Amino acid sequence: MWRRRYLGYFIAMMLLYILIFVAIYVYFLRRSKDPYGTFHISFNKVHGSRDPPKTEWLNMGLWKDTAVFPEACQALALRLLGAARLKPNGRVLDVGHGSGDSILLQLSHPELAKPSLVCGITSLPAHHHRTRERVNSFLSSADAPDKKPNVLLFEGDAVWRSDDREHPLSPHFAHEFESIVALDCAYHFDTREEFLRQSFQRLTPGGCIALADLCFSTPPGPMFTLFLSRVLGIMPRSNMVTKEQYVRQMNDVGYKNIEMEDITPFVFPGFQLFLRRRGNIGAAFAGVIGWLQGQGLRFVVIKGVKSSDR
Repeated sequence: MWRRRYLGYFIAMMLLYILIFVAIYVYFLRRSKDPYGTFHISFNKVHGSRDPPKTEWLNMGLWKDTAVFPEACQALALRLLGAARLKPNGRVLDVGHGSGDSILLQLSHPELAKPSLVCGITSLPAHHHRTRERVNSFLSSADAPDKKPNVLLFEGDAVWRSDDREHPLSPHFAHEFESIVALDCAYHFDTREEFLRQSFQRLTPGGCIALADLCFSTPPGPMFTLFLSRVLGIMPRSNMVTKEQYVRQMNDVGYKNIEMEDITPFVFPGFQLFLRRRGNIGAAFAGVIGWLQGQGLRFVVIKGVKSSDR
């Protein structure tokens, strides 16, 4: 009897957490044209320090060897950039780059091949302007490399529309790319499959795309699909694919040597623990993530290569 009562209490609390999160998301975040804003800066603050944070990461992190948010975020970015096969003096497109930490990482990290060109694009004005400020500050500092790369930043949707000739994925854009990366964001794209097609066209022969992304272990049901696409509005229905379907989509576009790594155990649990430590709203969000994982949500790093004979 007590087990049944405990289970009922647990389910009720989970539903309460979910309802709290949905209410906050729908009535506050989705009403904003810039739903992420700059709230994430506080996530990067060092515990016990009064100094402003030196990083402004915004991803779910790779918590394999750390319990510190910015370290976990950087670890995930490094895992993604490693998968993207960056080349010395290469040209990189960084899509959905947040406040610019992944771009700054490419410009400064000693273990990463230094690019000759980095293009960044984000649809969020606050992130675009903040990235421009931070990149300009770094390139004018003593820490900047002697041979400064060209950095081009754009504000716009990840998917190219026909009326935007200056978009990095436009057929009219001046550059092609050896590497294209999307860090914890491609599940938002409308649609991700179209983004993959356009990216394929803008990659040089032998170029690589890498995404740290969400998909599913089993096909999501109709009510779950409706919840994610309509209620939360975080993922278009067409992006709710299984791991196998994701690989098949990339193969159908034309990518070769496709590799997918499921890193869910090193992402969701650590991120949930971090959120729970931030109070009731964070705990509610952590509860939603746990529920989504129980419904088959998985965090993966996936990459594919454009054949050199293309």
